[in-house]
Amino acid sequence: MQLKVLQYNRKLPKLREYSLNQSSFEAWLEQISQLPGLFMTGTDTGVGKTWVGTQLLQHLRRLGLHITPRKPVESGWLAEQITETDSWKLAINASGLQPLTHICPNPLLAPLSPPRAAHYEGKTLSIQQLAKQCQPRHSQPSFLYVEGAGGFYSPLAHDGLNADLAQALKLPVLLVSEDRVGCINQILLTAAAIQARQLSLVAVILNPRYSTPPKGMDNQQDLQALLAVPIIRWPSA
Repeated sequence: MQLKVLQYNRKLPKLREYSLNQSSFEAWLEQISQLPGLFMTGTDTGVGKTWVGTQLLQHLRRLGLHITPRKPVESGWLAEQITETDSWKLAINASGLQPLTHICPNPLLAPLSPPRAAHYEGKTLSIQQLAKQCQPRHSQPSFLYVEGAGGFYSPLAHDGLNADLAQALKLPVLLVSEDRVGCINQILLTAAAIQARQLSLVAVILNPRYSTPPKGMDNQQDLQALLAVPIIRWPSA
């Protein structure tokens, strides 16, 4: 399927709305734009990877980057509501006019872990296969953006986890978590897992869960004392 319509989100927050302690969000974006790409992962399922990713892709495009988006597996595929899929949302906010079958080569119907959903369709997924499908299909230099499924240690293929794909691709990792009470434990565990795979963690994104945060909660400040990477509080929806 070719994407013929490219739209930017008109409600894209201004750069000053992104809270980053160590430097400006704009300076951080410039650093990210110099990387070969990113592997987007989360502390869990449903923490907002795609929500964060679509905004990030728009900002990177405004810096002039050509982006190759990849969501190698998406379960719970909404065949009758294609515009509601994560892959579609990434596609229209990336480079546009790319076949959706390249962006998501493995759409799976069941809203289960990818290997289990694939099993029910008589398919087998391998990390080697997914890594190959993530590669750009053109010679033009581009920023490779790969979004996993679920958390860093969630099953992604019959022979591996999201962590295994990130390691195979050798991409820097961006970690998204809900900004809620109790998230620090999950973030630190995932950061340790990323480090154990000898991968670079470029930042932790705190995606707001509460319209009004609990009084006194400041996970950004607490994490800044525990991790030597940028901790970014994302604007609320």
